[in-house]
Amino acid sequence: MNLKSTVYGVFILESLKHDDYFDGENLFSIFNLSNIPTEYHWIDSKSHLRELLRDFRKSKFRYLYLSCHADEYGIEVNGDDVSNHELQKFTGNLTDIRIFMSACKGGNDRLAKLMISKSNILSLIGSPTDLDMDKAAVFWPSFFYVMKEIDEKKMNRMMISKTLKKLVDIFNTPINYYSKISNDKNFMRRLKIRPGKNSDNIKLKINL
Repeated sequence: MNLKSTVYGVFILESLKHDDYFDGENLFSIFNLSNIPTEYHWIDSKSHLRELLRDFRKSKFRYLYLSCHADEYGIEVNGDDVSNHELQKFTGNLTDIRIFMSACKGGNDRLAKLMISKSNILSLIGSPTDLDMDKAAVFWPSFFYVMKEIDEKKMNRMMISKTLKKLVDIFNTPINYYSKISNDKNFMRRLKIRPGKNSDNIKLKINL
Protein backbone atom coordinates (compact mmCIF):
# COMPACT_ATOMS: atom_id res chain seq x y z
CA MET A 1 0.00 0.00 0.00
CA ASN A 2 1.26 3.44 -0.89
CA LEU A 3 0.37 5.27 2.32
CA LYS A 4 1.45 8.60 0.86
CA SER A 5 -1.63 8.62 -1.40
CA THR A 6 -4.10 8.39 1.50
CA VAL A 7 -4.47 9.46 5.13
CA TYR A 8 -5.73 7.51 8.12
CA GLY A 9 -9.46 8.12 8.55
CA VAL A 10 -12.92 6.63 8.05
CA PHE A 11 -15.50 8.25 5.75
CA ILE A 12 -18.97 7.05 6.79
CA LEU A 13 -21.90 7.12 4.36
CA GLU A 14 -25.28 6.01 5.68
CA SER A 15 -28.69 5.53 4.11
CA LEU A 16 -30.94 3.44 6.29
CA LYS A 17 -34.67 3.95 6.66
CA HIS A 18 -35.64 6.18 9.55
CA ASP A 19 -37.08 3.29 11.56
CA ASP A 20 -33.79 1.39 11.39
CA TYR A 21 -30.86 1.61 13.73
CA PHE A 22 -28.32 4.20 12.57
CA ASP A 23 -25.14 2.16 12.99
CA GLY A 24 -23.08 4.62 10.94
CA GLU A 25 -24.05 7.50 13.20
CA ASN A 26 -23.27 5.34 16.23
CA LEU A 27 -19.86 4.48 14.77
CA PHE A 28 -19.15 8.15 14.12
CA SER A 29 -19.75 8.96 17.81
CA ILE A 30 -17.44 6.14 18.91
CA PHE A 31 -14.72 7.29 16.51
CA ASN A 32 -14.87 10.79 17.97
CA LEU A 33 -14.45 9.37 21.47
CA SER A 34 -11.55 7.21 20.27
CA ASN A 35 -9.78 10.05 18.40
CA ILE A 36 -10.15 8.28 15.06
CA PRO A 37 -10.33 10.81 12.18
CA THR A 38 -13.80 10.51 10.65
CA GLU A 39 -16.57 12.16 8.64
CA TYR A 40 -20.23 11.18 8.67
CA HIS A 41 -22.78 11.88 5.93
CA TRP A 42 -26.41 10.87 5.44
CA ILE A 43 -27.21 10.01 1.81
CA ASP A 44 -30.58 11.29 0.63
CA SER A 45 -30.50 10.34 -3.07
CA LYS A 46 -28.55 8.59 -5.81
CA SER A 47 -27.14 11.89 -7.07
CA HIS A 48 -26.17 12.81 -3.52
CA LEU A 49 -24.27 9.52 -3.22
CA ARG A 50 -22.29 10.42 -6.35
CA GLU A 51 -21.40 13.82 -4.84
CA LEU A 52 -20.40 12.31 -1.49
CA LEU A 53 -18.13 9.75 -3.14
CA ARG A 54 -16.39 12.62 -4.91
CA ASP A 55 -15.96 14.24 -1.48
CA PHE A 56 -14.55 10.97 -0.19
CA ARG A 57 -11.92 10.95 -2.92
CA LYS A 58 -11.00 14.54 -2.09
CA SER A 59 -10.72 13.74 1.63
CA LYS A 60 -7.92 11.22 0.94
CA PHE A 61 -9.29 9.09 3.78
CA ARG A 62 -8.17 5.48 3.54
CA TYR A 63 -11.39 3.76 4.64
CA LEU A 64 -14.94 4.00 3.28
CA TYR A 65 -17.77 2.66 5.45
CA LEU A 66 -21.16 2.15 3.77
CA SER A 67 -24.20 1.63 6.00
CA CYS A 68 -27.24 0.82 3.87
CA HIS A 69 -29.62 -1.87 2.63
CA ALA A 70 -28.18 -4.11 -0.07
CA ASP A 71 -28.26 -7.44 -1.87
CA GLU A 72 -25.99 -9.20 -4.38
CA TYR A 73 -26.99 -6.81 -7.17
CA GLY A 74 -26.68 -3.38 -5.55
CA ILE A 75 -27.49 -1.11 -2.65
CA GLU A 76 -30.48 1.03 -1.69
CA VAL A 77 -30.11 4.77 -1.12
CA ASN A 78 -33.10 6.32 0.63
CA GLY A 79 -35.50 4.24 -1.48
CA ASP A 80 -33.47 4.47 -4.73
CA ASP A 81 -31.80 1.35 -6.12
CA VAL A 82 -28.13 1.71 -7.05
CA SER A 83 -26.77 -1.25 -9.00
CA ASN A 84 -23.29 -2.64 -8.41
CA HIS A 85 -22.23 -1.22 -11.78
CA GLU A 86 -23.56 2.24 -10.88
CA LEU A 87 -21.82 2.16 -7.52
CA GLN A 88 -18.55 1.22 -9.19
CA LYS A 89 -18.87 4.09 -11.67
CA PHE A 90 -19.64 6.52 -8.85
CA THR A 91 -16.50 5.51 -6.97
CA GLY A 92 -14.17 5.93 -9.93
CA ASN A 93 -10.58 4.92 -9.19
CA LEU A 94 -9.96 4.50 -5.46
CA THR A 95 -6.33 3.40 -5.19
CA ASP A 96 -5.17 2.34 -1.69
CA ILE A 97 -8.73 2.28 -0.30
CA ARG A 98 -10.50 -0.32 1.81
CA ILE A 99 -14.32 -0.51 1.74
CA PHE A 100 -16.38 -1.83 4.64
CA MET A 101 -19.98 -2.81 3.93
CA SER A 102 -22.40 -2.66 6.85
CA ALA A 103 -25.22 -4.00 4.72
CA CYS A 104 -27.14 -7.23 4.27
CA LYS A 105 -25.27 -9.39 1.74
CA GLY A 106 -22.81 -6.51 1.18
CA GLY A 107 -19.87 -8.92 1.18
CA ASN A 108 -20.63 -10.64 -2.12
CA ASP A 109 -18.57 -11.80 -5.11
CA ARG A 110 -20.33 -9.63 -7.69
CA LEU A 111 -19.65 -6.32 -5.98
CA ALA A 112 -16.14 -7.29 -4.90
CA LYS A 113 -15.09 -8.26 -8.44
CA LEU A 114 -16.30 -4.95 -9.84
CA MET A 115 -14.74 -2.78 -7.13
CA ILE A 116 -11.39 -4.56 -7.09
CA SER A 117 -10.97 -4.87 -10.87
CA LYS A 118 -12.54 -1.57 -12.01
CA SER A 119 -12.09 0.81 -9.08
CA ASN A 120 -8.72 -0.61 -8.03
CA ILE A 121 -9.54 -0.78 -4.32
CA LEU A 122 -7.37 -2.82 -1.95
CA SER A 123 -10.21 -4.72 -0.32
CA LEU A 124 -13.92 -5.04 0.35
CA ILE A 125 -15.16 -6.50 3.63
CA GLY A 126 -18.72 -7.36 4.60
CA SER A 127 -21.21 -10.05 5.53
CA PRO A 128 -22.56 -12.40 2.82
CA THR A 129 -25.82 -12.87 4.78
CA ASP A 130 -28.52 -10.71 6.33
CA LEU A 131 -27.16 -8.56 9.15
CA ASP A 132 -28.22 -8.76 12.76
CA MET A 133 -28.31 -5.03 13.55
CA ASP A 134 -27.64 -5.61 17.25
CA LYS A 135 -24.43 -7.45 16.38
CA ALA A 136 -23.41 -4.96 13.69
CA ALA A 137 -23.75 -2.18 16.26
CA VAL A 138 -20.89 -3.68 18.27
CA PHE A 139 -18.96 -5.67 15.62
CA TRP A 140 -17.67 -2.74 13.57
CA PRO A 141 -16.79 -0.40 16.47
CA SER A 142 -14.87 -3.31 18.02
CA PHE A 143 -13.02 -3.98 14.77
CA PHE A 144 -11.91 -0.39 14.19
CA TYR A 145 -10.98 0.14 17.84
CA VAL A 146 -8.80 -2.99 17.91
CA MET A 147 -7.18 -2.07 14.60
CA LYS A 148 -6.40 1.41 15.89
CA GLU A 149 -4.67 -0.05 18.93
CA ILE A 150 -2.56 -2.64 17.12
CA ASP A 151 -2.14 -1.45 13.53
CA GLU A 152 -3.33 2.14 13.16
CA LYS A 153 -0.98 3.40 10.46
CA LYS A 154 -1.29 0.60 7.93
CA MET A 155 -4.04 -1.95 8.74
CA ASN A 156 -2.23 -4.74 6.90
CA ARG A 157 -3.86 -7.88 5.58
CA MET A 158 -2.58 -10.23 8.27
CA MET A 159 -3.85 -8.09 11.15
CA ILE A 160 -7.19 -7.52 9.42
CA SER A 161 -7.64 -11.28 8.99
CA LYS A 162 -6.71 -12.11 12.58
CA THR A 163 -8.94 -9.39 14.03
CA LEU A 164 -11.91 -10.33 11.84
CA LYS A 165 -11.56 -14.00 12.79
CA LYS A 166 -11.66 -13.22 16.51
CA LEU A 167 -14.72 -11.00 16.14
CA VAL A 168 -16.53 -13.43 13.85
CA ASP A 169 -16.19 -16.10 16.52
CA ILE A 170 -17.25 -13.75 19.32
CA PHE A 171 -20.28 -12.29 17.56
CA ASN A 172 -21.20 -15.34 15.46
CA THR A 173 -21.24 -13.20 12.33
CA PRO A 174 -19.93 -14.52 8.96
CA ILE A 175 -17.63 -12.21 7.01
CA ASN A 176 -16.15 -12.25 3.50
CA TYR A 177 -12.85 -10.42 3.08
CA TYR A 178 -11.97 -9.75 -0.58
CA SER A 179 -8.57 -8.35 -1.51
CA LYS A 180 -6.65 -7.31 -4.58
CA ILE A 181 -3.75 -9.39 -5.86
CA SER A 182 -1.24 -6.72 -6.77
CA ASN A 183 0.55 -8.65 -9.51
CA ASP A 184 -2.52 -10.25 -11.11
CA LYS A 185 -5.50 -8.18 -12.24
CA ASN A 186 -7.41 -11.24 -13.43
CA PHE A 187 -7.83 -12.70 -9.94
CA MET A 188 -8.70 -11.64 -6.40
CA ARG A 189 -8.57 -13.34 -3.02
CA ARG A 190 -11.64 -14.22 -0.97
CA LEU A 191 -11.21 -15.10 2.68
CA LYS A 192 -14.40 -16.73 3.98
CA ILE A 193 -14.42 -16.27 7.75
CA ARG A 194 -17.05 -18.33 9.55
CA PRO A 195 -17.78 -18.85 13.27
CA GLY A 196 -15.99 -21.86 14.75
CA LYS A 197 -14.33 -22.86 11.47
CA ASN A 198 -10.99 -22.42 9.77
CA SER A 199 -11.01 -19.58 7.27
CA ASP A 200 -11.26 -20.58 3.61
CA ASN A 201 -8.78 -18.57 1.55
CA ILE A 202 -9.19 -19.03 -2.21
CA LYS A 203 -8.13 -17.28 -5.41
CA LEU A 204 -11.11 -16.25 -7.56
CA LYS A 205 -11.00 -15.43 -11.24
CA ILE A 206 -12.58 -12.10 -12.09
CA ASN A 207 -15.10 -12.68 -14.88
CA LEU A 208 -17.12 -9.54 -15.64
